[in-house]
Amino acid sequence: MGNASQGANRAVSEAASAGRSPAVRVLARAGFVFIGLVHILVGAIALQIDRGQGGEADQSGAIGTLASKPGGGLLLWAGAAACAALALWMVSEAVFGARSGTESRKKWRKAASAAGKAVIFAFLTYTFAVFAAGGSKNSSQSASDFTARLMGVPAGTVLLVVIGLAIIGAGAYYAYRGVSRKFLKDLQVAGTARTVVQWLGTIGYAAKGVVLAVVGVLIIVAAATADPSRSSGLDGGLKTLGAQPYGVFLLAASAAGLVCYGVYSMARARYGKF
Repeated sequence: MGNASQGANRAVSEAASAGRSPAVRVLARAGFVFIGLVHILVGAIALQIDRGQGGEADQSGAIGTLASKPGGGLLLWAGAAACAALALWMVSEAVFGARSGTESRKKWRKAASAAGKAVIFAFLTYTFAVFAAGGSKNSSQSASDFTARLMGVPAGTVLLVVIGLAIIGAGAYYAYRGVSRKFLKDLQVAGTARTVVQWLGTIGYAAKGVVLAVVGVLIIVAAATADPSRSSGLDGGLKTLGAQPYGVFLLAASAAGLVCYGVYSMARARYGKF
């Protein structure tokens, strides 16, 4: 039993070390470029919603747009590789963070944050790969289908409310991170570039936080009304903002904010701490 445990720990350590290799570091930086590109495209699609144009204003819509361009398949495979490297890098951050000698609560919070990001980047890797292989993915329909399946299991409605609250919490965290400018701790940048990146990050994080909070609210509404179609992911969240009084302005502000987040992500590829 002890040997098996030691072997597992050694395997985890070796995987984490591999995730911090120079090659993975370079690819991980490229991952932020692709994440930035996706957010910029989502923002661009969202700007067309009020005119009844564009596609899905979410990750699948943005990646589908890339897939339709000349050389799109090659670009998507590159995006999948870069996001996979970024996910692996975050796994290594989670492992080494959990084993650091810092104060226990802080260390586990940091490790949990890195693990959560690894899951998000792994999902983005999967989406890139699906489109690169010639497939497609409707995120809004997937969200509705997932909600419907959960409603069909015991305590599924309660679980949906918990998920909705968690997404609202994530949105609040993004907004707080932007307004407090905590994200600057992830960067090594000075001078005029720091000022520009600071404003991009502040606006971008705040906008993404608002949109995520709306997505969480929609999940809770879907659970409360037993209507899975109300849970429609990022695209549905943006369209809900657009349907409000002064929705054109809310949607334009959110879209511009997501574009800012995208440009910030690209800047993080250059100035981020790795």
